[in-house]
Amino acid sequence: MAKYGYGYIRQEVCDIATDFAIQLGKRTKENPFTLNWFNKFIKRWPQLRVLKPRGLEKVRAKRASDSVVTDYFKKLEAIIKKYDLSDKPHLIYNIDEKGVIRNPSPAAIVAGTDFHPPSVVS
Repeated sequence: MAKYGYGYIRQEVCDIATDFAIQLGKRTKENPFTLNWFNKFIKRWPQLRVLKPRGLEKVRAKRASDSVVTDYFKKLEAIIKKYDLSDKPHLIYNIDEKGVIRNPSPAAIVAGTDFHPPSVVS
C-alpha cells in the first residue's frame, strides 16, 4: 500500500496483524498486538522500516505537465460518458482543498527499505 501513497501507520499494522491472528485462532480480540510487538516485528523484518512520507504536492508539482493534465481530463470525460453522468451533476462529487488541512504532517508508515513513499495530502 505504501507504493500507492496509503501506507499503514504502526497502530494499523498492529490492528491488521491482530485481526489476522484472530482469524487464525492464534489470538483473542481482548489481547491485541501492541506497539511493543510492532517494534519486535520490525526488528525481525529488516527489509521493512518506519519512515515519514514526503508530501504528494511536491511530487504532483514535478509531474504536472500539460500532457498529464490533458490525459486526466480525457479519462474523466470517458468515465462521465461510460456512466452516463453528463446530465446528472447531482451524482458527481468533488473533494478539494477547501475545508481540508493543507500540507498536514504525514504520519510515519511502514514500508520497504528501498521505497520512499509519497503520502496523499490533497
